[in-house]
Amino acid sequence: MKIVRQFFVPTLALIQVTGVFAADETNQWNSKVVAVMVVAPEGGTDNRNFCWKTGATVSVMMSPAKGKIVKVNEQDSKLDSFTDDKGTDLMAAPPSPDPFNKPGISCMLPASDSGYDSMILDLRASGRPAKGATALNISGTVNVEVAGSQKQFTVENVKMETNATFNLGDLPVTISEVGANQNSWASDDYKYSLTFSGPHDFESISSVEFFDAQGNKIQSHKSSWGGGMGSYMIQFEIKQNVDRVKIVATCWQDLKTLDVPVSIKASVGL
Repeated sequence: MKIVRQFFVPTLALIQVTGVFAADETNQWNSKVVAVMVVAPEGGTDNRNFCWKTGATVSVMMSPAKGKIVKVNEQDSKLDSFTDDKGTDLMAAPPSPDPFNKPGISCMLPASDSGYDSMILDLRASGRPAKGATALNISGTVNVEVAGSQKQFTVENVKMETNATFNLGDLPVTISEVGANQNSWASDDYKYSLTFSGPHDFESISSVEFFDAQGNKIQSHKSSWGGGMGSYMIQFEIKQNVDRVKIVATCWQDLKTLDVPVSIKASVGL
């Protein structure tokens, strides 16, 4: 069985990338193609090493002129076109049934309390360039959350009981549940859980820390979050249950959700 893989490591001489802007032109984004991969069909069961899949992928590093990248919403991002300079529509090829080879825009961006200065997007299509093609032209939109800065809010002497209320900046918070941890897989290490609830989205909260009356940090981690329609929650698993805690929350400031146009021309010498 013959497998054809083509790899291209782009250089400045081979790549041309158009400007990428948010809706506000003062928020100019910088972009750079960092990899191109074209993989031919295998003709059999797809069991290649390193998850190389049939189709074409262009990886692009993008960074805002200012601020931090908080989150990429893949489900709200889309490719509009992916063609070569011969007029081949690489998006017209039948999509792979493999769940790890879906065409579109993907981004491996782990959650981070401090955000990111840049991100790498994989722009993927199921088709391959025509023989003799020398350039790939890609356009689409990536939906991304960006924040300008962070700010800490400290709330002293919060009673650990159901219906206790406090504010984190302008976010009203209610402790809706506190007690024994019901997640059996984590209950040996984190015996207690605590749930914040409120009428507003908690996406602006980057991290939360808990301290006992002596100022000792209580080990904890965020285990679940979500909500909608005016009812939101965050659940934390904690090492110990105390009567009162100091809560220190780091929150994103000027958090915005942007639809950033992506317009790429990559000349790879195909």
